[in-house]
Amino acid sequence: MKLAVIHKEKCKPAACGRECKKYCPVEKKELDSCVTIGVAASSIPSKMGTGVPSSSGKAKIDEHTCVGCAICVKRCPFGAIDIINLPAVSESDLIFRYGENGFALYGLPTPKKGSVLGLLGRNGIGKSTAVKILAGTDKINLGKEEASDEDIKKFFKGNELLRYFENLDKKKISYKPQNLSSLSVGIKVRDLLKKRGSEKEINELAKKLGVTQVLDNKMNKLSGGELQRVAIIAAALGEADIYFFDEPLAFLDIGERLRVSDFISEIAKTGKTVVVVEHDLLILDYLSEYLNIFFGGQGAFGTVSGVKASKNGVNAYLNGFLREENLRIRDKPLNFNFTKNPPMSGAKIAEWPDFKMEFGPTGDDPAGPSGFKLDVKGGEIHQNHVIGVLGKNGTGKTTFVRALAGELKTSEGKLDLKLDVSYKPQYLFTDSEEVVRDIMFKEKIGKKMASVFNLGVLAAKKVKELSGGELQRFSIARCLAKDADVYLIDEPSAYLDVEERISVAKAIKEMMVEKEKTAFVVDHDLLLVSYLADSIVNFGGESGVKGEASEIRGFEEGISELLKSLDITLRKDKESGRPRINKLGSVLDREQKGKGKWAVF
Repeated sequence: MKLAVIHKEKCKPAACGRECKKYCPVEKKELDSCVTIGVAASSIPSKMGTGVPSSSGKAKIDEHTCVGCAICVKRCPFGAIDIINLPAVSESDLIFRYGENGFALYGLPTPKKGSVLGLLGRNGIGKSTAVKILAGTDKINLGKEEASDEDIKKFFKGNELLRYFENLDKKKISYKPQNLSSLSVGIKVRDLLKKRGSEKEINELAKKLGVTQVLDNKMNKLSGGELQRVAIIAAALGEADIYFFDEPLAFLDIGERLRVSDFISEIAKTGKTVVVVEHDLLILDYLSEYLNIFFGGQGAFGTVSGVKASKNGVNAYLNGFLREENLRIRDKPLNFNFTKNPPMSGAKIAEWPDFKMEFGPTGDDPAGPSGFKLDVKGGEIHQNHVIGVLGKNGTGKTTFVRALAGELKTSEGKLDLKLDVSYKPQYLFTDSEEVVRDIMFKEKIGKKMASVFNLGVLAAKKVKELSGGELQRFSIARCLAKDADVYLIDEPSAYLDVEERISVAKAIKEMMVEKEKTAFVVDHDLLLVSYLADSIVNFGGESGVKGEASEIRGFEEGISELLKSLDITLRKDKESGRPRINKLGSVLDREQKGKGKWAVF
């Protein structure tokens, strides 16, 4: 089966020589036609995705006459076309398509009552689309203009999903969306939550998730982590039959991620159906009991595996081979390298003293968090080294790296590294009209860096048009492309999928080794930090009030210190080598705590 996908936002016939039509071998035959430009609008309903108006002049490819030569893919100057041969699926497997030459989804996950089902896969491969279908907000169309209820029943006959979709319109659905920007409004948290549940229930859930102190704040004044937890509470309020949580762990620290995971697990234990989309493998494995793996071509099509036990599913995804389907979804496995440099190895290039910082009305920097105090232990910077910065939100991690970058002044202790520093901030907001290609040329981002971060597909876009994940990749590439002694990288995992996170970690690690540089990486994804960090600086204290930074610890000592404060233990998976969280109170958990081994790598 052939699939032809036109990325409408990239298709610009007015700016090209219409190479797709000019070089198509089918078009050279007088009797057949494959590529047309400026077709009439499709009659497919808006829930499927709109058709292409004739005034837009976009290209259209007839999949029935297309011979799959992919000449148009190579000739298109804007990379707007994907021609894919799908040997593993057939047209009869198609569940949903966003209009003619649009994204196609083959298969659906199978939710299980009383358990948490995890959805794992790359960005742009259909996870959110599948969630919308399962939630009933998007209707299955089977790739047609419209599919009747009888067509859908016939399609799912003998399938467990048929029972799921029966009377779905009568079931109460709760959905926590991926994008929370629509919730950042000038309404008090408590007033917004009252629309979903009672005052008593709101107070109980707010206490469980640690956001009692913000209930009388306005939604648009909340931090990313606070907004995330409020959104989870809003989804949990009331009595629903099926719960969907799309990336519920973004912006949360490791302690909050565990608390939210336990909270979601409790919902499933009451006999509810729960589906979670998440990219933090460590926590997804801890949270879910079953997994469906999504694979395919980003922005073109997605295919869904059969349901798997969480451990087996994560390992299969990392290995790139689905044994039950006898299908390879990736050329190479994603491996974990836990080779660590000792904290003081490599040539010493700088050091910082003990220093303190104060903000707000009584501090030296009125622009900082009001009344916040930070106490940092001195440390040394050595070449060929990556320092992971871990700890609770609101305890000063970002303040620390901004001080190292020279953006903030200390109140006690002189801080001047006298080094060239490159800094990638935590939050990436931009209205820049600059085109990515122009910045890449101006900042000398080479082919190797562009390839690692897949910047080629972004080259023609304006910076302000980039998605969260695209902007993250581009920002990290810009940071690493600069000639500096020290690289400060704040939350590089945000908005990235699993493969992108491992690719970024590998790129950072290899560059520090190859060029004998130093990086400080702030992140809450323990899997990413475990992959790249040689040593650890832990932050503790009271969120938003005071923070305390430890001395630089060896990797295992630093990780163990953090895990001990969270009362969890990690073990190394025998099959994949990845770290896994032991269930609290399990035999392994008790044994490791008894030996004082909070982390085993």
